[in-house]
Amino acid sequence: MRSIGHRADPVGGGRLQARFPAWTSQRYLDGYLSRDAGWAESANVVHWLLSRARDAGVLLREGETMHSLLEHGSRVDGIITATGGEIRADLVIVAAGAWTSSLLPWMRGALQCVGQPVYYFQPQRPERYLPECFPPWAADIANTGWYGFPVQPDGIMKIANHGSGIPADPSIEQSVPAEMDGLFTDFLAETFPDLAGSPIHSRRLCFYCDSFDGDFWIDRDPDRDGLMIATGGSGHGFKFAPLIGSLIADMVEGKANAYESRFRWRAVGKPQAEAARKK
Repeated sequence: MRSIGHRADPVGGGRLQARFPAWTSQRYLDGYLSRDAGWAESANVVHWLLSRARDAGVLLREGETMHSLLEHGSRVDGIITATGGEIRADLVIVAAGAWTSSLLPWMRGALQCVGQPVYYFQPQRPERYLPECFPPWAADIANTGWYGFPVQPDGIMKIANHGSGIPADPSIEQSVPAEMDGLFTDFLAETFPDLAGSPIHSRRLCFYCDSFDGDFWIDRDPDRDGLMIATGGSGHGFKFAPLIGSLIADMVEGKANAYESRFRWRAVGKPQAEAARKK
């Protein structure tokens, strides 16, 4: 991290617990603090992006949903809404995230929707989990999948697992399997014992649109003129919100960019997800 200009303070050798007392686990004995990291309030970001879109002249048709493509042979001329209306376009860009493989079923080999468990706890001693002493963290995430955030102003904190996930359909309400409770409480008992007895405030599934290789999928459909797909966040898409629009625009306009070859339409191969997500 330092070699590319980021600050990273080592907190190993006993300094981890001294600096962040909530970390009492003997499993995680080394680490670093990145002073350039943090978190974004996703709802606020989406609101801001929508405001920027409106200011730029984008017509937002909120409350309308897509039912299917408007097709004539191999040509896509627009979409058909859930109410039967037609919206015609020279180019349709499907940037539907977890809904992509439901709307475009021929993409199911390349893209799939999975639900990842997210839990919200209400610590009995929230002062121990404020950002200054309990920053956003990842517990050897490449091997365990565990990550989380400090307590929020409402006294609730989020912990999640970036694992293999549960095959899901985002259009159908799904609950977190009951056995996940034990997985989370066992992790807390080992890592943050003070949290182990905290009540579970709520739980939900966070939907991912996984590409088979973990990379974005941004390209025109070679078999359907007038259709472009921009998706495949694979669990890391949100953080790219400030950048991904320009890459999509390049593909729309036929401009080359440094990631064109990586995100283009490609043959589906063996799944290549991160090691933690195979568990």
